[in-house]
Amino acid sequence: MKKKNIFLIIITLLLGIVIVYESNSLIKTLNKKPNILEDIKVIDLKKDQSIAIMVQDTEGDGWHEQEDRSKWPSPTTHGFVGAKCTDSEGAEIDYTEILQFNLSNYTAEINTKNSVYCTLYFAKGRPLLQALTETKGTTLDMSNAVDGMYRYKGTATEVTNNYICFGTTDKAECLKAPETYMYRIMGITSTKDDTINIPANSLKIIKATPSSESQAWHSLSRQEDCETYGEENGKCKWDASYMKGYLNGTFYNSIKDAKPNGAYWDSLILSHKWYIKDRVSYEATEEPKDSQNISTASKIGLMYAADYKNSGGQNTNNWLFIKNGWSTNSTFNNPYEWTMSRYGPGSSSYMAWEIFANGDLFYQEILSNPRMVRPVFYLQSEVNLIGEGNKENPFIISGVMPQS
Repeated sequence: MKKKNIFLIIITLLLGIVIVYESNSLIKTLNKKPNILEDIKVIDLKKDQSIAIMVQDTEGDGWHEQEDRSKWPSPTTHGFVGAKCTDSEGAEIDYTEILQFNLSNYTAEINTKNSVYCTLYFAKGRPLLQALTETKGTTLDMSNAVDGMYRYKGTATEVTNNYICFGTTDKAECLKAPETYMYRIMGITSTKDDTINIPANSLKIIKATPSSESQAWHSLSRQEDCETYGEENGKCKWDASYMKGYLNGTFYNSIKDAKPNGAYWDSLILSHKWYIKDRVSYEATEEPKDSQNISTASKIGLMYAADYKNSGGQNTNNWLFIKNGWSTNSTFNNPYEWTMSRYGPGSSSYMAWEIFANGDLFYQEILSNPRMVRPVFYLQSEVNLIGEGNKENPFIISGVMPQS
């Protein structure tokens, strides 16, 4: 046999040994069970996308990979709180750009042709009442229901445990864009209200920052305009108001049409009727309520004058007062805020109550004047919560029990 042929045979055998060795090493790498994402460098021979699911049984208990990596944890106990994705070289990728979620069906898919490895993180939530009770401190009065709710009461320095994220289950994303996702819990309903169709144990939440710089309660200033746009008993109707149209149009659409999970978040908001009867005194601690003075069912409204009164009184120390509380936005040209409560008697038929710059409640004579707006709505009573409710570690909605 020629020397040249012998040499080629030897080289071929040596390469075969190297290939077998490398293949075994790669197989071991693929079969090795990862601990946490930071320790993983994925080598994906088939270029298949891969998802690992990590669960946390209790706060601070560490992350544990599920045996079945394709199984989504039960939404009644665990909630998605974030993800990390890497490419085949271990470089991190923004998961929001490649993961497609359907929180209603509890699924996630990787949407890219490249080799990607994603780890999804799920934390164990607590039933709503348990979470609020364990973190309520002294500011959530669960012994005394006022105006149908157990309420957070106190000053801005006292009430620091009622922050909640809505629109995302990722705390990092919520903290990164609080103007979009951060809300605060006003209270929890104490009993079922059949008149407006609100169940007991429903959270009433308010946006932590205004939804826009300013809006009119109604785009009118004369009685003729009120008659044109809608009138009832000589007063401008909430159902025909510019404000209701904005809240349940522009603002609401920003939630339900958001990608990829707008439908999921929409499903958590309760549709119900709203009390609309006029109130003549801001000293009252309850809204006037009767079946003849309610608006048609809708999802989004504003706080009532009684909500503000009961949260901490009429002063700039009230935790619900935006300028001297938790808002860092001081750029508004009109440092006043609308409530949903109408004034209405006599010649004041076209007035509504507003929160004034000094923390008092005043009625505003011209409904077309621009004022700050913070949307308010109720959440389903069966949500579970993760977190402690403070600004750094806000409540995250971890899942919801299907209502019968």
